Amino acid sequence: MFGDTKSLIYRYGQKITVEIPNENPKTSRAFIQPLRSDYQSALYEDYQTDAMNEQYLYIGIPNVKLVNAPSGTLIKTDSETYTIKKIENVVVSGKVIYERAVLEKYSG
Repeated sequence: MFGDTKSLIYRYGQKITVEIPNENPKTSRAFIQPLRSDYQSALYEDYQTDAMNEQYLYIGIPNVKLVNAPSGTLIKTDSETYTIKKIENVVVSGKVIYERAVLEKYSG
């Protein structure tokens, strides 16, 4: 299952760069899509600090280990920069198969 998930994210996900404070940037691939309120669960509570900030769902390969990333970590695509509002590992049979997160656009 992990191989299938990783393969799908590598094939169809977009290229991202993760900038963790005091570390070299890391590249990976992930899906980043608008998060709609009808998909909210315990992970997707209302973390908005500004009503104008749309939230995004991140699904990525756990090779960067964002779940341990400190505050101030940025995720960049070709066109946008995001901050992490909340992140967790998705575990199946004791193995992390991907990370999912709630992101907001970075406003600088």
